[in-house]
Amino acid sequence: MRYRSGYRSRYRRRRNSHYGVLIALILVVVLAVPAMFHVVKGAAGAVFGGGRSVLAYQIGDTAAYLNGTVVEAGGTPYRGTDGGAMVPLQELCDAMGLELTWEQPGVRAVASDQTNTVQIETGSRTMQHGEESRQLSAAAVAIDGAVYVPVRDLCQAFSWQLSELDAAQGDLVLVVRSKEPLDEKKRESAAAQALAVLGPSMEQLRTGSIVMRVESDKLLTGGAIEPMREADGARGVPACVQDGVPFVPLKAAIAALGGSASFDGRDAWSVMCGGVSSTVQASGHATVDGKRVKGEDCTVYQDEETEVFYVSAPLFAALTGTVYTDLGDGAFAFTAMSLDGMDSKKAYLSSLKDGLTPAIGGDIPEADVYVALTFDDGPTGALSGYPDGLTATLLDGLKERGAHATFFMVGERVDMFSGTMQRLVDEGHELGNHTMTHPMQHLTGLSPDGIRTQISSATSTIQEKAGQPPTVLRPVGGGVNADVKAVAKELGLPIINWSLDTEDWKYRDAARVKQVIVDQVTDGAVVLMHDLYSTSVEGVLAAIDELQSRTDKTYAFVTVSELAAVKGITLEPGVVYNGLTEKVAQEIADGTYAPTEFT
Repeated sequence: MRYRSGYRSRYRRRRNSHYGVLIALILVVVLAVPAMFHVVKGAAGAVFGGGRSVLAYQIGDTAAYLNGTVVEAGGTPYRGTDGGAMVPLQELCDAMGLELTWEQPGVRAVASDQTNTVQIETGSRTMQHGEESRQLSAAAVAIDGAVYVPVRDLCQAFSWQLSELDAAQGDLVLVVRSKEPLDEKKRESAAAQALAVLGPSMEQLRTGSIVMRVESDKLLTGGAIEPMREADGARGVPACVQDGVPFVPLKAAIAALGGSASFDGRDAWSVMCGGVSSTVQASGHATVDGKRVKGEDCTVYQDEETEVFYVSAPLFAALTGTVYTDLGDGAFAFTAMSLDGMDSKKAYLSSLKDGLTPAIGGDIPEADVYVALTFDDGPTGALSGYPDGLTATLLDGLKERGAHATFFMVGERVDMFSGTMQRLVDEGHELGNHTMTHPMQHLTGLSPDGIRTQISSATSTIQEKAGQPPTVLRPVGGGVNADVKAVAKELGLPIINWSLDTEDWKYRDAARVKQVIVDQVTDGAVVLMHDLYSTSVEGVLAAIDELQSRTDKTYAFVTVSELAAVKGITLEPGVVYNGLTEKVAQEIADGTYAPTEFT
């Protein structure tokens, strides 16, 4: 098997011929809402009359709009389970001219104006309005030092006007201190003023922006993560930095956006993206729709080793009709409008970079199917016929086949049979924690302190014998509950269970182990075995031989962390993972990931 640097993710790119046009429309239409409603700043008084405060929140944004200026929202407004907006009470009262006093700080508050008084208590769905007790649509809640209240109920109590706009309209919550109902014209005018200052909503940014990160071979577009590859089957091509300026792999990035970039074999690239035709020459001269691109920072670069052609981020912005923004920490974005002065928007886009994992180098081979082999309960000592132990024999076989694995080890056994520990590290395998004593009642039967002792003791022992700590955890029997997850998170260990159980401990049959793997293994599978049985060692090596001899597909056997990296998954401490597939990666990106958990 031939090895190369980098890796090939198995994501399937959208092949709809209209995808590039769709992205362009998202960028131009969705993010350009402020331009559609453009009005002069400071027009609140003209629209509503003098002294009428106009306050606008944007869901998910720490900035708010008040009478033509940006102010701090005092927290992050969000929608409750009923869909109603929850906003920070203190800043709401300040903006709307209410007097707010705390009878009990952070718990019980009284807000009043010249004619109305309300009393609110965190955790309660009852609001006292004068002599009347009213039911709130949601209980007030304290989050990170701020008390959030359902804004609709406050507006009703003080006779303010409220209007909420959905995500397509900017995800705004408009509060106007006026007893006069908002007509459509006034509502649109207020929304236009707020959007001109606050910019697009967080959801519009997520789905309508392009986000990249230096050293990552992925980009975020349309709310989804796409690999940057120059051709089907090729490894990903990462963004890079030259003299402090980010550079984008032209062909791979344009392909990820649904467009095309082709080289004429001499000195020019022809680019088509979102219906826009461009030309980029090796000298750096570029035209978009026949017009010359100007700017000293619009430059090009070709990697002499890989022969990948790169364009600077500012030039890429010109080619895609977007605005380039440096987000810091190696991340950068392309949007339909400038985000200058919109620090909260930049911070949000920067937070999306975590899914843009680094490109993988080293000894991970190109393959159609990536599989993580995992072994529990070892290592082993000398046995009859295996003077160095089964773990050492397994390592010999894996090395011959160019395969890596993850070993979830029991601390007591590491202490007794540490002879293979250095080999595990030197030969590229991954160290896993499988508790100190392998308690029969599993970790779910222990107190948090007991769980912590089992895991931390094993980590200390493994680090002492191997020179480095384990990076992943497998609880005994895969048993997980809230305490196990909380302690694993505290100790910085992702929880890795499995998607394919060979039941090698039950049958002790090499032929069966082989057949289960050969028949059932799929791309992204995490296979459970034990390096305590000779039948397991014989069976898994035979399975690798058969799969590597196939001509219809190529197979690579990698560690859990390598598999996660190949799939673009960042393993989070305290989170449970079974298989590490493209489906899992997409669910994580969508926020719908719900792993199977064994108790």
